[in-house]
Amino acid sequence: MSEDENDLEELEIVTLTDEDGVETEFAIIDTVEHNSSEYMLAVEAALIDDEDSEAVIFKKSSDDDEVYEIIEDDDEFNQIAELFQASNGDYEIDLQ
Repeated sequence: MSEDENDLEELEIVTLTDEDGVETEFAIIDTVEHNSSEYMLAVEAALIDDEDSEAVIFKKSSDDDEVYEIIEDDDEFNQIAELFQASNGDYEIDLQ
């Protein structure tokens, strides 16, 4: 087993379903709470070995613990991305 496979096994994997019913597995890199909301920084599990893969930030829906949504507000996204960047030195976030 490669070192990358060990890294993936150590991460929590969640399966999210989009509005079209397409399921995608994501590896959770980190989580953070802010203003009574929980956010997760995740990478598609299939792309975890790619150093140039793009991470996404999901916000837990206040209505359902099992529902995550993409952050639509740019200011909220940038604020949460900065929190993730400040919380851990194991990864780098490039805001584009």
